[in-house]
Amino acid sequence: MDQLNKIKVCFLISGYGTNLFKVLTNLKKDKKRKFLPSVIISNNKVRDEIKNIAKKVNQKIKIYEDVKNLNSINFTNTDLIFSIGYMKKIPSGIFQKYKTINLHPSLLPNYKGLMTHKRMLINNENLYGFTIHLVNESIDDGKILFQKSKKINNLNEEDLIKAHKKLEYENVYKALIEICIVLDKL
Repeated sequence: MDQLNKIKVCFLISGYGTNLFKVLTNLKKDKKRKFLPSVIISNNKVRDEIKNIAKKVNQKIKIYEDVKNLNSINFTNTDLIFSIGYMKKIPSGIFQKYKTINLHPSLLPNYKGLMTHKRMLINNENLYGFTIHLVNESIDDGKILFQKSKKINNLNEEDLIKAHKKLEYENVYKALIEICIVLDKL
């Protein structure tokens, strides 16, 4: 698949972008790249480590930092928007115009919103995991496209968060490829 026929993905981040870094690292090693990162948007600064690997994967990538209003961004050259740790509500005009997915740190429909790990432990859940879903008007409510789960082996929130991040790091790239294949057929 040549660069012109790949799905162009815009990534939205808020924090350190550790999941995005893992996705880009895996993409750099993948000879059969199914997608091409076209844009990275953060409402904070983007770490140099992410900028460097992003440029190695796509020299033409656009990187926007300290973006307070997504409506001010031109999303042309984007087939899919992936909110991968973006902590703001995405305006409806964007997800109505572009296919938009979100990575959420729980097994939806359970534990929408924030503090998912704490609530899982309070409720003595047996499983933890993540969901990638389509974005709609409601928070963490769109059609589920991918889920991955694992058994909770401890009752410590810090350890659960670490185990959860490890599960995401090991699986989000593969999940995004699967989603790209499915969305490309729609």
